[in-house]
Amino acid sequence: MNSQDLWTSKLGKTYQKDQVDFDTAAKELESIRNQPCNKRCADCGANGTVWSSVNLGVFTCMRCGSFHRALGTHISKPKGCTGTSPDEVENMKRIGNSTADTIYGSSAAMKSLPPPDAPHNQWLEFFRDKYERRKWADTTTLPRSLAGLDQGPIVNAVEQQKVGTKDLLGLGEMNSASQFNRDSSSNDFFSQFNL
Repeated sequence: MNSQDLWTSKLGKTYQKDQVDFDTAAKELESIRNQPCNKRCADCGANGTVWSSVNLGVFTCMRCGSFHRALGTHISKPKGCTGTSPDEVENMKRIGNSTADTIYGSSAAMKSLPPPDAPHNQWLEFFRDKYERRKWADTTTLPRSLAGLDQGPIVNAVEQQKVGTKDLLGLGEMNSASQFNRDSSSNDFFSQFNL
């Protein structure tokens, strides 16, 4: 099989190009996007969604889609609502804006929404608070529709009672400089840390 015959979704599943019906997937995604809860942006509430974050399962407006891009693909995998694969459509169907409200605390986050004319960095911090730090998430419940779904470290954090970014990096217990070994005689980079 030639690698040019393969197509990989943003969720990592590889398909043979001739076995993916992109037209059917696009129609199904459009149907999901036209549900009342998905017509409004999951982040700012604006009417009309044109982007989706296929791993987080949210539909967004153009502006908020650009902030999802700025978060980085380790947090959000945004794309326009076209050229979608079956696994991405399934994830959007399974989550969607209504379920995402439960996962990420969208309703609570709306109370902290920056003003429309706020600087870019203020908006980006809002998105980091919502999706990376999960500031408004209710970590006591995981929607039934997500049971058994592997959504990577962000949704798994719900199951693990709100694991912060530093914990995902394995640095949760490093609270002071005294935990570092400053002996520079070793040539091994990692020997300076007491891990």
